Amino acid sequence: MGRRLHRPLGGDDDMNATPLPVCLLTGASGRLGTRFCELYGHRYRIVAVHCSRPVHQPAEVSWHIDPFNPGVRQRIEGRNVATLQADLSDPAQIPRVIDFALERFGRVDLLVNAAAICRHVSLTGGDPVADHVTAMLDMNAVVPLRLAVELSQRFWRGRSGENAAFNRSIVNVSSTSGAFIYSNIGQSGYAASKAALHMLTCHLADEFAAFGLRANTVAPDSFPERVTTASVCDAIARVAAGDMNGKMLLLEPSGTSVV
Repeated sequence: MGRRLHRPLGGDDDMNATPLPVCLLTGASGRLGTRFCELYGHRYRIVAVHCSRPVHQPAEVSWHIDPFNPGVRQRIEGRNVATLQADLSDPAQIPRVIDFALERFGRVDLLVNAAAICRHVSLTGGDPVADHVTAMLDMNAVVPLRLAVELSQRFWRGRSGENAAFNRSIVNVSSTSGAFIYSNIGQSGYAASKAALHMLTCHLADEFAAFGLRANTVAPDSFPERVTTASVCDAIARVAAGDMNGKMLLLEPSGTSVV
């Protein structure tokens, strides 16, 4: 029997089976995080990090019914989701999140940063614009950076061959707002935070390549209004399973493009 690279801590691995990869997912109780757990909980062991709202977990076996085609049902198998409540705006919580993931599963193969805040502000109004923009920059750009750096220092660094073998990567969820101007809807701060996230991701990709890590952003249009939440989840999974590095996958109603 081959040597294991990691000890199985989840209780779900047969001694002769290859354990599922581990995904650390933030924003797990939101619309996107919930859907990702539903659709990809069979492909990953998920560390689902949430703030105040608990994570919804499907039953061991459940069915997804397409609301636009009620006759189509998708079987959803049991999930291996470990949930953790954490306030990621507190820098002291970042090491705790990494501790939990490594103690629970012994490894992290994919970091998906989906936690975000969006506050609509007017640059000409009376709102405390700087405070709102600072909060969005911190949660939407700095928190993903803190998690990535902490993981690199605690686990990924020094494992170049192993990282490449497991195709380990970071997928940061951005927005088309970080690439285009949408006029008169108060997205200046949100857009700035998402643009910052993408540029930080490009630099992570450049520097983390030295130890076999990839980093990319998935930038969807508004969901589920203009693109489906499932399509965003699928885009995250495709990017994670692929080989691109330092890129942004734009997800629009007309299709996808890479920049």
